[in-house]
Amino acid sequence: MKAWIERTFCRPGDDEETRHRQVDFTFTSIAVIPFAFIWGALYFAFGERSVAAIPWAYCVLTVLNLAVLRAWRRHEFFRVTEHLMALVLPVLLQIALGGYYASGGVIFWSFLAGLLCLLYGGRREALGWFAAWIVAVVGTAILQPRLAVTNALPPWLVLAFYVLNVGVVSSTAFFVLWSFVTDRRRLRDLELAYLNQEMMLRQSEKLATLGTLAAGIAHELNNPAAATRRAADQLRETSARLEDASQRLRGLTLSDDAQAALKEMRERARVRAAAPGDLDALGRADRETAVEDWLDAHGFPEPWRLAAPLAEQGLDPAGLSRLAPVFGPDALPVVLDWAASLFPVYTLLAEIGQGSARISEIVGALKSYSYVGQAPVKLVDLREGLDDTLVILRGKLKAGVGVHRQYGADVPRVPAHGSELNQVWTNVIVNAAEAMDGKGAITIRTRREGGWAVVEIEDDGPGIPKEVAPRIFDPFFTTKPPGQGTGLGLSTSHSIVTQRHRGEMRVESRPGLTRFTVKLPIEPPAAAASGVR
Repeated sequence: MKAWIERTFCRPGDDEETRHRQVDFTFTSIAVIPFAFIWGALYFAFGERSVAAIPWAYCVLTVLNLAVLRAWRRHEFFRVTEHLMALVLPVLLQIALGGYYASGGVIFWSFLAGLLCLLYGGRREALGWFAAWIVAVVGTAILQPRLAVTNALPPWLVLAFYVLNVGVVSSTAFFVLWSFVTDRRRLRDLELAYLNQEMMLRQSEKLATLGTLAAGIAHELNNPAAATRRAADQLRETSARLEDASQRLRGLTLSDDAQAALKEMRERARVRAAAPGDLDALGRADRETAVEDWLDAHGFPEPWRLAAPLAEQGLDPAGLSRLAPVFGPDALPVVLDWAASLFPVYTLLAEIGQGSARISEIVGALKSYSYVGQAPVKLVDLREGLDDTLVILRGKLKAGVGVHRQYGADVPRVPAHGSELNQVWTNVIVNAAEAMDGKGAITIRTRREGGWAVVEIEDDGPGIPKEVAPRIFDPFFTTKPPGQGTGLGLSTSHSIVTQRHRGEMRVESRPGLTRFTVKLPIEPPAAAASGVR
């Protein structure tokens, strides 16, 4: 029956909840028709033929109302008309029969107008119908002394009507309330199911993001860690050669000028080891060849071993010629051997320092990225979050992807869940890098617009197809091949921005430009203001 009602009287475009209410109300209206017909037949059978016309009129009017509903699908008109008949016709019937007692309290049926409106209409409208029922009750009470009990109904039938009126209206009220409570419970269950699904989606996307980040961070940490370990292994061997050269150097008697020159060479080696060379590869090779030729011409043993480190620290044939008279022919070989052993030590120490600094930078960025040990809602610097995300994603952003930062100086801190916002930046930036296939430019902008902090992440990739754009934020929607995308990244990001932070997230795209815009309120929402630190 209800399936037929839905097909016949409901609009296809209405949502499920609206159709459910429309079907229930229409079913109730149809169900009353046979009872009203029987009611009128009893009146007619016991001699009240004119009174019988009132419940029969309800049947006819309801059928006509159903025909109008089927033709126009205007449920609001149908509902209001049914409420009006439910309110007015019992009052007319009560007056026609002679008041409360002679009619068996048929006015109880008018109460259904307000009750049904409470379930299927609005709260303010329901109060209006209930007030109308109160007016009807009071009005018939005032008219009661003036009404003559002239109907021909036997007392037992009036009593039976009274019992039926109270019982049917009470039963209807009970089932209306039962339906109301059932709807509330169903909606609550749906809400809980939605919240559970949202939590599962959020956790699933976090795990997917965590897997991506873990692989990238492992790669990022492996490079400096391997470089540091390799430099440490080489340092052991180089330190041994430096110790031997230093021991021979200590056995020399050097003049003050030689001591000063030695100190200058040590400082030069330290500075040059920490700074990049001033020559390209071809120029460096030419200098090494020239130094090797000079050493070979002056009879130095193993000139090929000394040439490279001496050339790296800026010594050339002219510089060596200036050092020769300062140290003399006996001390110069020892000094140059010591200098050639000292420079690799400084170089390896610089590599170890750079590698450990890189590891420390990644770990620090990861801690800041995840907001470990901080309040879930705090005032967040959007620039720091974006920079931390770029550090974490450095391995994902290949050499062909350029990142340009255009941060506005007037953007204040915003109240936010910092780690969740970083998840948003991660999803958008990773999508941009993958869309460009590792070649292109990503531009990140921040600015202030009134009471909003705005973040724009733009890429010059191929763009989002028009048929895909309307579904870009739908859960489980992805254009990637099976196994390469969960379809949750942008959906979760949209939920984080719009629901968790009461912000806005939109995308505009065309070939050569795709821009994601995130707007976050600068002032905290009232519900979250007490949680800001």
